[in-house]
Amino acid sequence: MKNSFRIYLSRIVLVLYVISVCLLCFLNLGTGVDMGAEWFGIPKDKIAHFLMFFPYPALVTLVFCKQGWKTSRFVGFLLVVLVSGIAAGGLIEIIQGLSDYRSCDIKDFRADCLGLFSGALLTLAVWMGVRHRNGKDSLGGR
Repeated sequence: MKNSFRIYLSRIVLVLYVISVCLLCFLNLGTGVDMGAEWFGIPKDKIAHFLMFFPYPALVTLVFCKQGWKTSRFVGFLLVVLVSGIAAGGLIEIIQGLSDYRSCDIKDFRADCLGLFSGALLTLAVWMGVRHRNGKDSLGGR
């Protein structure tokens, strides 16, 4: 029962996350939001893109990953997650380029990809740490 609650909750969080990203990317926010300023020399909109895509690998892992997977299978899974996230980020930029109130920006896409890669690395590190803590070989064994 406890495990099924975790699965349902992680699915709900993933769906809410996808809806939130779509709303942030496609809503017409007007001119009231100043995303042109910088924070430590990095444009705020690039930070927003990085942060929007950072949790994607972890959330997808919580929904679809099985506990008994070997490291090689998990790494393959993360690669598929990365490809799907990169495709989503590219599609979002293309659709934004077709709208009247948004623009297609390769730097936004780069920030999306950096967020995805960083999130995937952290997800892999946490996954391997949990396997090591549970006494499983983190380099490809059981």
